[in-house]
Amino acid sequence: MRYKRNLRDIERAADLPARVVGLTGGIGSGKTIATDTLKTAGYTVIDADEISRTLFAAGSDGERELIKLFPQAKNGKRLDRKVLRAIISADPKARTKLNDFTHPLIVAEIKRLLAKATPPIVLSAPLLFESALGTLCDKTVCVYCPRDVRVARIVLRDGVTEKLAADIIDAQIPDTERCTLADYIVPSNVPQEEFIDEIVELFETVCVKPHTK
Repeated sequence: MRYKRNLRDIERAADLPARVVGLTGGIGSGKTIATDTLKTAGYTVIDADEISRTLFAAGSDGERELIKLFPQAKNGKRLDRKVLRAIISADPKARTKLNDFTHPLIVAEIKRLLAKATPPIVLSAPLLFESALGTLCDKTVCVYCPRDVRVARIVLRDGVTEKLAADIIDAQIPDTERCTLADYIVPSNVPQEEFIDEIVELFETVCVKPHTK
């Protein structure tokens, strides 16, 4: 294992193997790559981002409720998600209003899926600690990436300005807090193959062995 800090933490742990491992990371950190890698490796993955996309998809009841909450983000009969992102990045009160509506629904669905899932389970959530989902996990892993790299990734991926990308990052808890709360940390500002190998090795060490699919 390349990152010796994780190896030391594993050696100190007395409750291995873990049945549910939380995976988190700020926007642009590489969490999605890690999540997709673990799916391919055979882990049961519960992805909060996927759940959110389903609950609030275009034309859904969830989207209609969001339009009621944020009529300024309405575009025709649909929600302009880029406009909504800009609103909540700039206004903490708007962000709280959004989270107060969406988080309970997402958390309820995650708990429902956890109750019937087969371990080892990866609970992937950008707001793992903010929404207290970390309490549902035996161990937690944070994907870490320097802020400037994350800004560049978001600009390239989403076609937004550097300022908006920075505002989106700053609307989340800082990496210093996220990394402090997590049991293990995996940097992603390395060659992708190295990052993927470290993620797989860490989860193979921490978790019960996944069933082959």
